[in-house]
Amino acid sequence: GTADAAAAWSAVGRLDTGASFCSATLIAPDLVLTAAHCLYHPRTNVRFDADDLTFSAGLRHGRAEAVRTVRRMLELPDYVAVDGEEIEMIGRDLALLELQHPIASASIAPIATGRTGRASDPVTVVSYGQDREAHASIEENCNVLARSGSVRTLSCEVASGSSGSPVLRLVDGRPEVDAVISARAEVDGEQISLAVMLDGQLSTLLDQRDRSGVFGTAGGSLTFIGQGNNGRESIGARFIRP
Repeated sequence: GTADAAAAWSAVGRLDTGASFCSATLIAPDLVLTAAHCLYHPRTNVRFDADDLTFSAGLRHGRAEAVRTVRRMLELPDYVAVDGEEIEMIGRDLALLELQHPIASASIAPIATGRTGRASDPVTVVSYGQDREAHASIEENCNVLARSGSVRTLSCEVASGSSGSPVLRLVDGRPEVDAVISARAEVDGEQISLAVMLDGQLSTLLDQRDRSGVFGTAGGSLTFIGQGNNGRESIGARFIRP
């Protein structure tokens, strides 16, 4: 029933920054996966502070199963939140958030991270989006239309707020996160979405976390590199960050 479905996806939550919101997934009691561009202000490209962020797991109609603040934000070393070869940055648009306090609730099981499945397997996207930000929206049977490096083009339509949503594959009846939604586009009048595969990139983020110790920051790799003059909105013609 609906309650069972809601319980299965309760590790997916909304990530609020105060200026915008994204979707995110609990993958360990104290680790949340989202898109790197969610850590930057959508208009100014200035990076938020960790304590600007709030993760609400299993949010349904204004009530969350758990709400946590963020201790630390980790991105891939070569991610830059400015315009450039967009498809290339979409391939690095992955971030890991360390929560101030683990979510040790019996009702929220973290979702495992998987390996890339077969191209023919359909995937499911669970997201919070504009006009339906109060509860998760589930889109099943999305197809992988194309692959380019670590970017996958999916047949799912995504709304604003869906950035950072998990792309899930069912393995033996259990969901695994394979990728994270980064952008949306229109091709021949059809709405599509672009996702970044976890592949080896998640290991890079986890290594970064381990190397930097529990209290330190991850050093130079997290330095903010400049700021676009007019931010992400100038991408318009190519990809829209949902």
